[in-house]
Amino acid sequence: MLLRLLPCLTLTLPAAAQDFDFVIDQVLSSSSVYADLETDLAGSVIGDYDAATNPGGTRTVNGLFGGSGNEVVTMNTTIDNLANFSGASSGVFSMSLDQGALTMSLSGTNVDLLGGLSGTVSVDVTLLFNTFRTYNPDSLYVGGIPVTIPLGNINVTEATVVQTGASMGGTLVPGSGANDYDFAAVVPVLMTLTADFNGTAIAIPPLDVMMPVTGLVTLTGTGATASAGFQFSNQMATNDPFPGFALTDVPISIPTILPPGFMANLLLSATVAAIDWDMQVDLSLVADGTPGAGDCNTVFCDTDPNNIGDVSLSTCDCSGGSITLDLSTSFAGQFTYPLVGLGTTAVSPTGVSELCLAGSSIGRYTKDAGAISSVGTFSIDLLNAASAPGGGVPTIGGALCNGNTWRFQYWHRDGMNPSRYSKGISGVIN
Repeated sequence: MLLRLLPCLTLTLPAAAQDFDFVIDQVLSSSSVYADLETDLAGSVIGDYDAATNPGGTRTVNGLFGGSGNEVVTMNTTIDNLANFSGASSGVFSMSLDQGALTMSLSGTNVDLLGGLSGTVSVDVTLLFNTFRTYNPDSLYVGGIPVTIPLGNINVTEATVVQTGASMGGTLVPGSGANDYDFAAVVPVLMTLTADFNGTAIAIPPLDVMMPVTGLVTLTGTGATASAGFQFSNQMATNDPFPGFALTDVPISIPTILPPGFMANLLLSATVAAIDWDMQVDLSLVADGTPGAGDCNTVFCDTDPNNIGDVSLSTCDCSGGSITLDLSTSFAGQFTYPLVGLGTTAVSPTGVSELCLAGSSIGRYTKDAGAISSVGTFSIDLLNAASAPGGGVPTIGGALCNGNTWRFQYWHRDGMNPSRYSKGISGVIN
């Protein structure tokens, strides 16, 4: 009787959760960013006249009739612009599927929205001022009449979305195919933008938002494929968004009004008093997944014989306050430092050996660099590294002990030959 019951008992056993690490296909994936921005500048203008260096420059004087000298004119300035740009997304995420319970979760989401591209936003500035005059050229600017001028371009050089906590409400629904599942979840993310304003890098205040995610995952014989849509919209008002940042004596030219037909050359100085924005981000991602290792010291980059050096982690458990990343069987006496990332794409920047961390941002422990020992070994403590104190991640940011599958390689010199990379390992670090 017991033997007859065994098949039935087997059928009722819950299916084990399956873990997959996904790499986003940049060719098939895309992102779009829409932003309606209004920025208030508190500042002033003054003519570019200088008795010694520019005696023929424009002078500004306050009031209807004007006077002598070159006076500062107070202005309220509003920047109105509409940004609408797109990119080819790259990056990684991990997914855990429980087919028995019809639940799922996402972790380690790290997406580069631009994928190496940049977004350009044109900026128009509207100046509101009290009545003033300019000389050379001569013009009257009657107060209360706005003057709109092009100020330049803001180039968005970096846009990333990084998961900051556990996903919530993850569900699976069987799809049309035997191995298809529709999924949905909400993921907490931090969106960070970096812009270049007339040659000055500006870190725009990051957005901490909850991003709904829906998509389709298909299980295959070797892993899984997924298509996912990440969307969010956000409205934000921030006073003094760029502390310490100021525009100082920025040359601008404004058209004369009475009479028209000339350009007055002024110097603008201002601080950013406030910024209001309405932002919408849409990501359409296609990704290939491989079964998650779920353990420590998994070798994932060793097929190129030119990758010299074995790498190992002392542990993937952060509770002891120390995790060493050890290099062995490498070139004695050569300069080296470790690399870290979430990507799994192999490239060959030096033409010799493979860098297997492409596809997402790469962190470099450059402040922990040193010489490989006479027996071919080198080691650093990841949780106490000079490049990322307190267990941080260099360049990428965030914490190493966050449950992500982190991947490591060493970069090292090879005498007068092109530099090389070690083999690569991965580990789920908690």
